[in-house]
Amino acid sequence: MLTASLLLASVSVVTAAGLGTITAIPSSDPGIDKRYDDTYRILANNDDDVDPSDISYSGYFENDYPYGPTELSARSQSPSQMLRYAATQDVYVRNLGDFQAVPYRDRWTRYADIHSYQETQFLRAHDKNTYDGPTSTDGEWFVRVTSQYGGWQPVYNAEVRWNPNAEEHYVANPEGALVHEAYYSNTIDRNLHTAGQYTQYAQDPDRVAIPIVNGRELYPASDGAGMPRQWGQSDFNIVRDAWVGINHVFGGVWYRDSYVVGGVPTRGAYVSFDHRAVAPPDYGYEDQCRKKHIHRWTHTHNNSTHTHTRTHWHYYDRTKWAEYELVDSSAEVTSVRLDRPGFSGDSEWAKFGDTTWIAIEDPSSTPLEYPRGEYTLTATLQVTSEVESRWGITSSRCNEWSRSSTDTYTHTTRYSVPVTITDFDSPNLNISVVHIDGEGDDRLLVTWTGDQDLPHDPWRQVQIDINGKVINIDSPWRFYGVSRNDGVEVRTESGSSTRNVTYTHDDRWPAIYHYQTSVANVTMSFPHQQRSVTTQRWGYLRMVDTRVDVRPGGAPLPTGVDDPDNDAPTELYRQYAVTLNSNDLETGETATATANNPFGASLDDRLEVSTKLYSPTVLRLMEINRSSTGQNHEGTLILTDTNSNFLAGKTITVTQGDGTEWTVTTDSGGRAPVTWDGMSLRARYDGDVWDTGPGNPYYKCDSILYLLPPGTVAFAAVGTVGQYISAAINNTFIFVEWLALGIFAVWYVRMRRRTTKRGGGKKA
Repeated sequence: MLTASLLLASVSVVTAAGLGTITAIPSSDPGIDKRYDDTYRILANNDDDVDPSDISYSGYFENDYPYGPTELSARSQSPSQMLRYAATQDVYVRNLGDFQAVPYRDRWTRYADIHSYQETQFLRAHDKNTYDGPTSTDGEWFVRVTSQYGGWQPVYNAEVRWNPNAEEHYVANPEGALVHEAYYSNTIDRNLHTAGQYTQYAQDPDRVAIPIVNGRELYPASDGAGMPRQWGQSDFNIVRDAWVGINHVFGGVWYRDSYVVGGVPTRGAYVSFDHRAVAPPDYGYEDQCRKKHIHRWTHTHNNSTHTHTRTHWHYYDRTKWAEYELVDSSAEVTSVRLDRPGFSGDSEWAKFGDTTWIAIEDPSSTPLEYPRGEYTLTATLQVTSEVESRWGITSSRCNEWSRSSTDTYTHTTRYSVPVTITDFDSPNLNISVVHIDGEGDDRLLVTWTGDQDLPHDPWRQVQIDINGKVINIDSPWRFYGVSRNDGVEVRTESGSSTRNVTYTHDDRWPAIYHYQTSVANVTMSFPHQQRSVTTQRWGYLRMVDTRVDVRPGGAPLPTGVDDPDNDAPTELYRQYAVTLNSNDLETGETATATANNPFGASLDDRLEVSTKLYSPTVLRLMEINRSSTGQNHEGTLILTDTNSNFLAGKTITVTQGDGTEWTVTTDSGGRAPVTWDGMSLRARYDGDVWDTGPGNPYYKCDSILYLLPPGTVAFAAVGTVGQYISAAINNTFIFVEWLALGIFAVWYVRMRRRTTKRGGGKKA
């Protein structure tokens, strides 16, 4: 319930070039529903962005301004976040198969009404906490709950208390505390709304609304339906400014001059259209009709009567006229079809609603199937106009007459876009995940086979779960909504006017948009705790090695879409090896994995997951021949497994005391001779990188640090050791080595002092 003390929140104003009218970001007061204008600008990334430092804003999440391209996720963002994201950055999606949620208005729910599956989190409020939502009534806590989609929602007016029995905090005023949520729309509704607005008056012949961009028509308009006119006038085009456009192919994305669309299941398009029609102007002109007059007279001559005649013409004014009336004019998209040369299948799509066409067979609703390849999607608009013509002659002395007829005239126009059809579920792509199980570090070897480019068999994400440790591997594909028009020109017979497009909920002239592709980078992350895991497992990932398959260049993006990752070629990997270091020392773990692609298809049946244990190795330095000069010490590195079997062909990295590093390779006996200078030798075997095959061991790393015994080399102890430690630090030797050398230095100096004291005593 709202209380009388609640006041309207203040409004901070943001202005910037490219944002059109003033954008207001209202702060959020508990219980007050507010609409946030321009939230749909997140679908128009080709506008100008505002520097977040130029925005003055007070409210919840006031510091939440992204400083790079931001993903539009599920229903976790607030309307205020959407407005700030739209103003300050470019927003992309990664999944083309599902609709994207767009919050546009505040919504409030009592804490008492949240569901059992929603979790509550209490965060101590202090200046080092980056979360900046509303605090509890005592100012000590941030309280938030999860939504049904997993995102965190802030709780206002929460009274936080401690339950000593349960040993946990709780909200003591569930009836008065309010959870901030949002009213959402989605991109499907937005596309339907947009197409519907441009065709709202498509049957009204008096006016036409034409989408324009940079002063030109987005969809070329045409005139036609020429009718003949009376009295020698030229033919007249009844239909004016007829256009038809394909706003967006849903389930698809614009990539390198073509829509890329997954095959079955069903695909479709949003088709908008409009036209106007005019009747020919009434017509009339004056001329004269001619009538012959004959005068006769008689006379008698020589008893003979003669008749004489004289002929002349009289001219009388008359009006030839024609009147035209537009009886009716209507427009209809008669066909949307997908074709290519040689394709013999069913190309005709079925109509659903006024603006939606779907690739199914009507009336069976069976999805139409298309082989992979390049197609052309064409929408055909037919405008039918009925005109009544009346024409004739009026005159006071000439013959008068009139006639009439009603005739129908048609005009046809088309619009086409290229479409690349690929398979919905990436059938030629296979993904293998090998999990190497270890104590505290697990290794993942991921292998892709098949063409991973977007027009072929792309993947979106591979998610691997190792007993609650979840790793996400994300593909490079990002999809930015871009506005295709910046205005609309309304034309009538008397003139035209131009209006700017808008980005609000239920607006009159919304921007037409579609998705365009950016190529980012393949990333691997250890992102979050799973709900089933009660204790967060600490961990981080370290890339070990990669093998590149292809390097696709960045896709052309419209001016205003700023994705730095798209500026240079990225890498799609054939293989990727990564080590997961964590704070659990468990072995015997197993891995599971899921995968999907940008079209929303599961690729689990293209995924193979296996687990094998590390096989420990033992690295030793044997057959040591120490040099008294400190130069050219000799020894043999020997690498075996725990059963003393020699490991051949393994690369060992060797580092001597001054930081010089090189590699040696073991022979068939697992041996590698080594020569070095200085007081220490460090050698490490980094372990196998790639899987050696089913049933074969996967060898773990091992390392050794060898320090020459005291007295082996004659040198000034403190100076030499000090110099060595300095060199070691400068060459980033590990801390253990520094510590060992420090202990050795202390021991050596003390032994030298003892020897000196004993010797001095004897001499005394």
